[in-house]
Amino acid sequence: MTSSLQEPPLVDVKVTNPVTYLRLWWDRVMGKEGVYFSFRIHPITAFLIAFGFATAFIGVGRYSINIPFLKYQVLPTIKPTTSAEVIWKETAFTGKLQLSLTTNKYFLITTSSEAITLDVPSNLDLITLVGKRIFAIGQYNKTERFLKVFDIKDLEVLPRTPVPIPTIEAIGTPVAEINSSAIPIPTDTIETQ
Repeated sequence: MTSSLQEPPLVDVKVTNPVTYLRLWWDRVMGKEGVYFSFRIHPITAFLIAFGFATAFIGVGRYSINIPFLKYQVLPTIKPTTSAEVIWKETAFTGKLQLSLTTNKYFLITTSSEAITLDVPSNLDLITLVGKRIFAIGQYNKTERFLKVFDIKDLEVLPRTPVPIPTIEAIGTPVAEINSSAIPIPTDTIETQ
């Protein structure tokens, strides 16, 4: 005897995936969201847009990418200085002026014992300043240690040899006797006039 009624199970356990519930909920929420675009581009328009993007990216790339066979702009090249090229700098030096008798050239001996050759114009007379400290102003070439002089100032105030200063001597009375009579002597009495 078979019964058409089926008996319910004594224990019924179902295990479901919680991710499925989240996915179904997300599909319901996002199914009604969003923007739909539809447009048509002709081949010539597509080519012009691609050309514009390529030009923009290459323009940015010339500042960040260095490709040897593509030259975007000509940059000035810096040439190394040679001995033929002279770099002059306007400056001034202090030191002792010396004259070479063999070459008849003037030299400036600085405080750091460096000798600088001076090119002195003919309007400056330096014979009186030989052996003195001077201040030389001009254009200087560091590689050749050469100074084209514009102006020179004498820095020594005192002469080379001491100059005697004339003084007057007092004849006769000693200085102590002259000064003792000039000193007042205090007394206890008050004098009235």
